[in-house]
Amino acid sequence: MTLEFHKLTQQVERMGEILASLEKEIGDKTELALKILAAYADRAYLPLVHQRVQDAVDKDAGYRGARPLDEPIMDTYPPAPLPDSATIVATDGSQIPPDAHGIALYYLINIGTIVIHHGSGEAPEIISEPVLFYERKDMQGEEHGPISAGVVAARRTVLEMAALAEHSWRQRGQARPLLALQDNPLLLIGLGSEVPDREGLRDLYFDAMTRLLEIRAGLAGYTDRPRSTFVVGLLHLLDIEAADVSRATLANNGRLEGLLDAQVFRSLLGPAERSALFVQMSPLNKEFRNKGGETHEIAFFYLNVAVPHEPPRLARVEVPMWVAQDKSLVAEMQALIYHQCGQLTARYPYALTRAHELAVVKHEESRQLDMMIRVTLTRYGLEAEESQKQVSKDAVGGRRARFEVR
Repeated sequence: MTLEFHKLTQQVERMGEILASLEKEIGDKTELALKILAAYADRAYLPLVHQRVQDAVDKDAGYRGARPLDEPIMDTYPPAPLPDSATIVATDGSQIPPDAHGIALYYLINIGTIVIHHGSGEAPEIISEPVLFYERKDMQGEEHGPISAGVVAARRTVLEMAALAEHSWRQRGQARPLLALQDNPLLLIGLGSEVPDREGLRDLYFDAMTRLLEIRAGLAGYTDRPRSTFVVGLLHLLDIEAADVSRATLANNGRLEGLLDAQVFRSLLGPAERSALFVQMSPLNKEFRNKGGETHEIAFFYLNVAVPHEPPRLARVEVPMWVAQDKSLVAEMQALIYHQCGQLTARYPYALTRAHELAVVKHEESRQLDMMIRVTLTRYGLEAEESQKQVSKDAVGGRRARFEVR
């Protein structure tokens, strides 16, 4: 049975109509957001903005928007001149999730790392580190149930940060600045109650961050095409009377509901420019500050990675506070990230693209791993057969890929 496209024609047409109508609505909301930004653009208003945020926090109003760091909220900043030399370390990960119908219950996490000696003319260093998980403790989720894909993803994220710290540490004596880049928000999302070893993973993640702090690495988490609304939440807070701030009024973004931060900043940021630095006011970021100290709290800025004369392309870059407080380092990192985005046709950091290529497990490699496991299990006199359900699926549609790549 194939997809019957003729049954989708009217639905796709309706989708186009709705998205077109939303475009005008977003334009109106963007204009309103810019007016609010302009009203508080002067540096003299920065203490007032900080006070409005603090009042919302003191009221326990559930505020989850942004707080400006120490820069006026409408200011934009050019990068520093591109450094003649620098060291760039980037990591990414992929996974083969557990398959209850496979020949054995296991999963694999593969971490790819690239080290680029910018300005040296040397070839990049490339590292791929696969880790196989198969012991009972690795395969159990909360309350001894089966492990979920979310748990595997959480462990992969922590291993990415651990690898980033390890390989950055090895480069601590090389050219500066040292940019440690990962394709993830830095805030460790996904360590909920369903992750049985969440405390140990959290400790490992913070230990890795601390190693990066010790060598004063420029740690950054890169998010392409961000859909966050932290700054829009701040503008909504400024748009309502202080006396009206409550959980009810902050439950959504009021007149700005549906607007994204990137839609606001795309009209403000020129190529290679960044926004002001902000801090996300969330319980998770508060936990980062409480556990790691002020240096581990996460700040962010928006960066336009587009080239001149093309539409803006916004990325969100997260940095720990030890980076955010060093404006010279921020400006150098900004220049390096923008330069990285110019190395390929796609406006995306070359180092992260290569790290992804190193991490991804191809379908044929997944099959070869299955064959290795099958041969080994057979040698030990163990059964190594797929379930009848999987055999049936393979017969109907051919063997499907069983790995995921973020």
